[in-house]
Amino acid sequence: MDPRFKKGLELFNERHYFEAHDVIEELWLETPSDDPMRDLYKGVIQAAAAMYQFERGILSGALGLRKTSVKYLKKYEPKALGFNVEKLVRDLDHFFRDGKKGSKPLLEYEF
Repeated sequence: MDPRFKKGLELFNERHYFEAHDVIEELWLETPSDDPMRDLYKGVIQAAAAMYQFERGILSGALGLRKTSVKYLKKYEPKALGFNVEKLVRDLDHFFRDGKKGSKPLLEYEF
């Protein structure tokens, strides 16, 4: 487990979405294209970007990023690398579907 992935998840839960995106993106950029976890990183990057865009009031961008995030993450359900992927997908769907009235997604992981 790369410590940058854990750090990115922690930043996400602290609602530092831009920073979470940057930390995991650094890992993603260094990950070989044939690494089976590469798309997992990309999915979390997209989720962080979706939340960041939402907070900036850019709803169309947030919705598009949520959609691509879920596309990347689905193949890793229910869990990958100790990270509860299924919960993140569910939380993102609820947050964006319920008119943003629900709780912001929190990542669940065991490292």
